[in-house]
Amino acid sequence: MSNQLKVWSYSALAALLAGTVTLAGCSKTGDPSPTTPASSASSASAAPKVEEPYELKWLKAQDISKPYDPSKDAVKQAVEKKLNIKITPEMVDVQQYKTKLNLKMSSGDIPDVVRIDFADDFQKYAQQGAFVDLTSLINEKDTPNILKEVPKEVFEQAKVNGKIYGIPYQGGPGAGYRWNVVLRKDYVEGMGAQVPKTLDEYYNLLKKVKAEKPDVIPLGGYTAQIGQQKYANNSFDHIFGAFGITPGYFTEKDGKFSNYDIDPKMKEALQYLQKMYAEGLIDKEFATIKEEQLRAKLYSGKLFSWMGWWSTPNDYDTQVETNELKKSGKLASDGKLPDQSNVPFKYLSLNGSLVGPDGKAVAPAGAPFGQMNAISAKTKDPKKVLAIIENSLSLENQMLTVWGIEGEDYKIDNGKMKVVTDLIDPKTQQDKNGNFRGIQSYLFAPGLKGWPRYLESLPLRHSQALDVAINNKFQITDASNYLDSPTKITKLVELNTLRDSVFTQIIMGADIKKFDEFAEKWKSQGGTQILTELEASFKKKSGK
Repeated sequence: MSNQLKVWSYSALAALLAGTVTLAGCSKTGDPSPTTPASSASSASAAPKVEEPYELKWLKAQDISKPYDPSKDAVKQAVEKKLNIKITPEMVDVQQYKTKLNLKMSSGDIPDVVRIDFADDFQKYAQQGAFVDLTSLINEKDTPNILKEVPKEVFEQAKVNGKIYGIPYQGGPGAGYRWNVVLRKDYVEGMGAQVPKTLDEYYNLLKKVKAEKPDVIPLGGYTAQIGQQKYANNSFDHIFGAFGITPGYFTEKDGKFSNYDIDPKMKEALQYLQKMYAEGLIDKEFATIKEEQLRAKLYSGKLFSWMGWWSTPNDYDTQVETNELKKSGKLASDGKLPDQSNVPFKYLSLNGSLVGPDGKAVAPAGAPFGQMNAISAKTKDPKKVLAIIENSLSLENQMLTVWGIEGEDYKIDNGKMKVVTDLIDPKTQQDKNGNFRGIQSYLFAPGLKGWPRYLESLPLRHSQALDVAINNKFQITDASNYLDSPTKITKLVELNTLRDSVFTQIIMGADIKKFDEFAEKWKSQGGTQILTELEASFKKKSGK
């Protein structure tokens, strides 16, 4: 482990570069006088001027239950040196960050760069003139790194009254799709079948499971809270998606809004699911059981496929293996398996979207960002601050701010990154040299598509599961994201509850005419008004 990084003394460096050495000599009468090269004076005057570090006031969210001293943070010092900045952090407990930030915003004591929730606070303060207008400052010439990280269409969504007041931020793995189509891989192989790519292939595989394994549920499901956006497609995301729709999402084309819940293709998807249910391909209890009951069916070998959240398959696979070993009498005497997180999946196959006849699908991703990094209108040099942010978003600098110092906080082995997990003492939060390691503490990296090399930071199984999900090429976002609709706030839960009830009834055999009745009720009970408000908000955000 290397010693704590030392910050170069910029004043000493300036003196070194600007200093000259004067040579004196004794001359004898008649001897030619020593001449000073003409370049000496000019070289001194031409010495490059060392730019002083730019001071940034920083409101830092910190878990105050753990020890931390920013003056002894080796990663912070490395970031400061690399970006030629001096960070002046003000610590605030993580739970109090938003309250503290709002107090500072109200008092006018605003940090140079503010990370702030987009949904309410950012838009309010932007309209009050608290942040620098970046509309003309963000462009391909001056900020290529920023535009590489944040697509122009995302900046459009982030505008307030047609102007850019901040840089969208998400962090971590990004905001993409998080679901996998999960199958029992051992069952697929045992039947001599192939993992399906299309909806038709999947349907035929479920029929095969039903025929050859009559005690196994081909497609399982479970409920969420009724009325929530994901209720109706927790279990059937992949079926709806193959029809090019997904429950709950609003759509926009040429400024006109609609919702997939009333799309004619939704009717087709519900008829397809109704057929699957009638043929015994869908668990009869999908509308009543919770996820823990679904797990019990999986662990007992009674479930073939389901829609799975990316972080669950590791534990599921381990439990299935545990039960299989228990059946065969091969489980260790303590009844446990060693950590399996870095071992390839043995019993489960994780897959992306099933495509429809047109080769397309829909995978409903979350909103592309939740927060903004905004520059205070009171900062002394906004262009300089933006240049610092731009510089910090080079790949090399993101690796430093996100993962720390190479060779200490992480290592690259055979082209793969490995995070060092035993560097600090859990009690003191310091390394063996007494340094704190503030990785992911002083950064601007937007992470909309995930921080660099994020998947490599995870155990193998989590990495594989998240890779399948976030790299799904059929991802879409809800067109109503970041738009204002008072009626949506007051009526959407009611409309979603109506949808969930009707859709479940149709899947379980109710007359398909109920869909048409639902669509009319959706419009008359607030849906049409929501669409009107979204269109107006969309127009205003675009500055039209």
